Amino acid sequence: MQTMIESNDKLPPQTINVIELRNYLLKPGTRDQFINYFEEHLIHPQQGMNGYPVGQYTVKGYDDNFFWIRGFRNMEERSAFLPAFYYGDVWNEHRTIPNSMILNNDNVHLLRPMILKDNEWIASPIKILSIIPDEGIVVVDFFIANTKRKQLLEIFAKSYLPLLKKCGVDQYTLWTCEPEANDFPRLPVFQDKDLLVMITFYKDESTYDATARNINSIMTEELNADLHDAITIKNTLILYPTKNTMRQT
Repeated sequence: MQTMIESNDKLPPQTINVIELRNYLLKPGTRDQFINYFEEHLIHPQQGMNGYPVGQYTVKGYDDNFFWIRGFRNMEERSAFLPAFYYGDVWNEHRTIPNSMILNNDNVHLLRPMILKDNEWIASPIKILSIIPDEGIVVVDFFIANTKRKQLLEIFAKSYLPLLKKCGVDQYTLWTCEPEANDFPRLPVFQDKDLLVMITFYKDESTYDATARNINSIMTEELNADLHDAITIKNTLILYPTKNTMRQT
């Protein structure tokens, strides 16, 4: 299977171990122009330098936001990529136009994937295709568990993920903050040790809404209480992929 993140001379990695969730606030009315410029000029050059834009999105309810995901094989390659790209010829040539449309680009989370294996949570690389949708929408849930992230992960393993599976939710990935320090302060990131992020795919919004209602209707009072005890703040974004984000066969 090929994907829209391919370039002519460099294939994407099979797995990634680091992602940035980048949520930009743009000047009113410039979002579509920004997306077109970004996808025409700034995707393939990043791929050629081992930085992988794996998803570009608009955000429901936020007409001036552009959300994109960039992946890396590991933090070492991210550390090499950032200065090479942002001090390099490509960005120097193209930065004026996108920068002229950006109001704020500091809303960025640096994350690593978490895999449940033998009832234990481990940080493990994942296949890059697992965060590229075939179709439909992407839902990103941000769970802030103030001092209780370990407890929240235990609830997910024991009760919440089995409930999701029962309701037909099986296309998801889970992420926590990357603990290694960000060594490129020119691009600040959030590294919240209390954060758990879930990225889920749905066919469309009606499917998402129906699934959410089903989850709530069959959730036990005990599980509901456990989640409320562990989760201090929950924020959900509904993302619409651009045409260059969808998988292509």
